[in-house]
This record gives sequence, structure tokens and C-alpha cells, in this order.
Amino acid sequence: MFNGLTNEIKNRNNLDFLDYKRQSIIDKFQKKAVKEGYVIEFNNSISNELSLIIDYNTDFEMIAPDFYQSEFYLYGEIYQEGGKNPNLHISTKKYGNLTISATKEQIMDGEKKTYKPYGIKVLGKKSFEDDSLTDLELIEFIQYKPVFNKSLLDKVIEKASTNLSKITNVDTWLDDIKAEGL
Repeated sequence: MFNGLTNEIKNRNNLDFLDYKRQSIIDKFQKKAVKEGYVIEFNNSISNELSLIIDYNTDFEMIAPDFYQSEFYLYGEIYQEGGKNPNLHISTKKYGNLTISATKEQIMDGEKKTYKPYGIKVLGKKSFEDDSLTDLELIEFIQYKPVFNKSLLDKVIEKASTNLSKITNVDTWLDDIKAEGL
């Protein structure tokens, strides 16, 4: 696969067909070659011909975005809210401590939320490079009850099993679901 990618980069002389992580790797090689004056050569065991050369003359630019914007659900403990520029701070297991911008109305609505486990729905940006979240804005609070309910889970599984048992070819069904999003 690597041989095919390096040959394709050489033939196209750009990175626009690669995903973010692969573009990022080539970009790092490019920056190192320019900064240190290196000539980086890639070859393979099939051919004696070099499949790709990166040096100060090559000009591979990353065109993939650094992040994507979406809605996210975060769960954790709100440890501070308010401020001159209204915001709240939530401590999550996955992302650590995050600051979420909000309106005074959102913060003041309902009961005091500080030091309680909450779920929040936010709009923001997620980095392709390190999965960090930035520019977060509160959409809504979600009552979060982190109590496992085995009987509820069993009921949902039982209810779903009726329809899932009707699927004769699981692979085809999954492929159809994947294609619906295109």
C-alpha cells in the first residue's frame, strides 16, 4: 500500500487525494527536508527506481482541513459557570477540562448545575490531528443519570431482536446502511 501511495504522490505531484493523517506525514517530511536540507528518498523492493523523492524543491501542500465542525455530546462534572463572558467549565474523562461559551440565560435557566454530573450538547470544532475540541458553544443541557439499568437494557435488546432476526444477509444489510449516508 505504501508503495502505491508514494507512486501516486509522485505521479500526481500533490497530496489532495490523501486523508488528513497521510497528508500530515508527508507534510512533516517536506518541512524537515526544507529546514535541514535533506533529500528523502523512498523506494521499494519491487523496482530499483525511486518511488518518491522529497527535498527542498518539492512543494507538497496540505489541503485537508485541520478540523471539522459538528455537534458533540459531552458528559462530566460542571465545576464552574458564569463570568463576565458567560461560560461554563466541565471536567470530562475523555477530553479533560473544557470551557464552553454560553449565554446568561442558558446558565441561569433551571437549577444550579455546578458540581453535578451533566451531559451537554455543544457545537464546536474537533481536530483531525489530536481529537481535541475547540470553539465550543452550548446548545443545551442534558440530564445525565450515570446509573446502569440492566432491566432497561434487556428490554431494548429484546425489542430490537425481533427485527434483527428478520435480516437474512447481515453483510448486505450493513453495506446498504453504509451506502445510505452517501
